[in-house]
Amino acid sequence: MKKFIHLANRPELSFGMRTENINGKRNYVTPSGELYPSITTILGEFSKASIQEWRKRVGETEANKISGKASRRGTSLHSVCEAYIQNEEKYLNGETPHIVELFKTIEPILERVDNIHGVELALYSDHFGVAGRTDCIAEFDGTLSVIDYKT
Repeated sequence: MKKFIHLANRPELSFGMRTENINGKRNYVTPSGELYPSITTILGEFSKASIQEWRKRVGETEANKISGKASRRGTSLHSVCEAYIQNEEKYLNGETPHIVELFKTIEPILERVDNIHGVELALYSDHFGVAGRTDCIAEFDGTLSVIDYKT
């Protein structure tokens, strides 16, 4: 298991932002009091029509079954990746063989990450008027990057 270096004393990355749900959509309140929609909410609007078409095509029961399974898989794998990046020794404990196998396929990519600047950080852009939470900010192959774990 790789041991990741976590950089400390980055006050510009340590502010917290609270969230507000407005009409079922997540919004972040910036330190200056601006209210910005989450990037996930904005991106979700782009795919809404195609997802609705798919749900109609396969039927609600099947769509719920597939969506639930995919969501659980993504959440589990995300937790494993985060524990691994945080140098937790037992990052695979209690995981199903399927999740362990999925993790092993992306582990070589995570090995290219180091010098962790932060995990689960809330960020925002006044320029774009948007906010969100990153999985990880670290160096990937030596380049400072925003890293998002995806299945």
